[in-house]
Amino acid sequence: MAVYKRGDRWHYRFQVGGRPFSGSAGAGATRAAAVQLEAQRRAQIAEESGAATRHSVDDAIARWLRDYAGRLKGAASLQSKVRAVVQHTHGADITEIVEVAAQVRAAGVASNLSAATINRRLAILRRVANLAHEWGWLQAPIGQRIKLLPGERARHVYLSPDQVERLAASCSNPACAMAIRLSARTGLRETEVLRAATIRDGCIDVAAENAKSGRPRLVPVPPDLPGLTLPLSITYNQLRREFESARIAAGLPHVRFHDLRHTAASWWLAAGASLATVRDLLGHSTISVTSRYLHLLPGDLLRGAAAVDAMLRRTKPAQNDSSD
Repeated sequence: MAVYKRGDRWHYRFQVGGRPFSGSAGAGATRAAAVQLEAQRRAQIAEESGAATRHSVDDAIARWLRDYAGRLKGAASLQSKVRAVVQHTHGADITEIVEVAAQVRAAGVASNLSAATINRRLAILRRVANLAHEWGWLQAPIGQRIKLLPGERARHVYLSPDQVERLAASCSNPACAMAIRLSARTGLRETEVLRAATIRDGCIDVAAENAKSGRPRLVPVPPDLPGLTLPLSITYNQLRREFESARIAAGLPHVRFHDLRHTAASWWLAAGASLATVRDLLGHSTISVTSRYLHLLPGDLLRGAAAVDAMLRRTKPAQNDSSD
């Protein structure tokens, strides 16, 4: 709900199913009159649309926490972000989630919070809004209307095959080099690379307790990594130190280890893999998470990825279709 004054008039503005509605109480009217007009307009819309069960933003957040977020490795750290968000919900209807997000954003700015902190809170509401549409609680997908603050640009760093090899070759520890190549070819997260211990039927077995989503998955062993044995003989701290030195030596100081996972996804998509396939390989909970990779890739990366794919097709043994 949003009742506000502009000039000498009180106005109201709200959304139902993603559709915006607004109006004015007229010159000289009070705020109470605008609130009453809004309530009357809402009742009219509900009657016209035959609106049934109402769901609040709090209902949607609770369902998200129960069905999705609770399985994430960082679920505990989400609680403080969620508490900061629900301070502004006040029982608001799910159709008002964009306005709730605006309040969260304004409160964060007023409190001089960083753009990153505010955006983590807004991201929760954006995710919940997208899910609410999937659940049928919203008539329109309005998550994209929740805008993040500028100043914290999303990183899209994708390496070419030559850059990955240069990075790996700059490692003094062979296990670090293998970790880099393995992540770039399989999309495994840093912790998954370190904890992977089993190869079964030509696939790396990512156990549920080692996966961020809490769900196990199998990732094919790249045919261009002969001699791969698991677990890798390197610790987390050793890998961090080696990677830091390697990226400087390779002339890639901006690259993070997690960028290797993004690189794998971009190569797969450039080679023609479907979003559903990439989702399963990366272990994403939903296809909407994977859709972050749907953007144009630089031409040289496309050509490089195509070259890598062609090489792998020449060396990959025939496999049965296991898409079911």
